[in-house]
Amino acid sequence: MAAKGRPRDEAARERIVTAATALFVRDGYVATTIGAIAEQAQVAVKTIYAAYGNKLGVLSAAHDRAVAGGGESIPLLEHPWVRALTKAESPQEAWAEAVNKLAESTARVAPILAVSHQAAADPGIADLLTDLRQQRYLFSFGLARILLDLPGGDREASGRVADVIYATMSVESYTLFVTERGWTLGQWRNWAHDTVARENIAGPL
Repeated sequence: MAAKGRPRDEAARERIVTAATALFVRDGYVATTIGAIAEQAQVAVKTIYAAYGNKLGVLSAAHDRAVAGGGESIPLLEHPWVRALTKAESPQEAWAEAVNKLAESTARVAPILAVSHQAAADPGIADLLTDLRQQRYLFSFGLARILLDLPGGDREASGRVADVIYATMSVESYTLFVTERGWTLGQWRNWAHDTVARENIAGPL
């Protein structure tokens, strides 16, 4: 059964978010209308409102899909790849896997977050950005706990490691290094890996 308030057709939801993402990035949040999204997605305007409530809801969905890389939106800590980290033999092994996934996710979400920051004068957008930052820190802390609960980790360092993950694996960091300074994604990922690794006081990750 389709989720209440959402289009029954999964393909329609996919088209809506794909169209919205392209329009937001090209034209900006303010200039993009629900009508334009509906036209590009080939759905009725009422379908978008039923699915996402308003344009802000569509933006939030676009962000979540970029983070996840497509498919159903679920909290990051519940993703299969995150759960699999608990079976790693060491923090080093788990972080090497996690940093690859996080780098890919950050590169995907950077354009849509840039759109959000440009429209931050909108109170709804400002609230969304605050909520997203809180969610990202909670994820960073949860990930730090997973890493440091593994053999060789020091759980007491979770708070500091979470802070460094939060600051390092961020769109702000990605934008400074990759977008502005011309680093490759791989160079930024390697820097992020080494920066976080140094913060495990029980030894390098």
